Amino acid sequence: MKCLLDTNVYLHAINSEIGAQLFLQRFTPLVFCTTLCSVVAQELYAGAVDTKATQLVEKYIGSLERTGRLVAPNFADWKEAGKLIAQLARKEPSRRSKLQQLLNDVLIALCARRIGATVFTSNRDDFELIRRYRAFSLEVLTPSE
Repeated sequence: MKCLLDTNVYLHAINSEIGAQLFLQRFTPLVFCTTLCSVVAQELYAGAVDTKATQLVEKYIGSLERTGRLVAPNFADWKEAGKLIAQLARKEPSRRSKLQQLLNDVLIALCARRIGATVFTSNRDDFELIRRYRAFSLEVLTPSE
């Protein structure tokens, strides 16, 4: 099984001791089948406002980067993301104000789909919305995971 962790999985580990322990228990055994999405790396670094935060981000994603287990949206993913956002705008107009915020999650899901990976996230609502329109493997984490 290939794994792709959403940004919130890393943030839970970075922001709390309990989250760090849970991350070690759950995801350290999966490190050799885990791929880092460039969108997740961008979101993590964008939120790292000081040196300590940057060091924590590097602690969690550095090994994946060093071993080259990386995936980035390609041209086809960007095209598909645009089409999906437009489809959501047409079919779910009440969500229009949130569509730009969904773009990163759509790109993460499309990257996972392309490489046959499962997305692990605690963001049930957004990823299940995306999955209603594009099939991909998803595992929603509970707060205790």
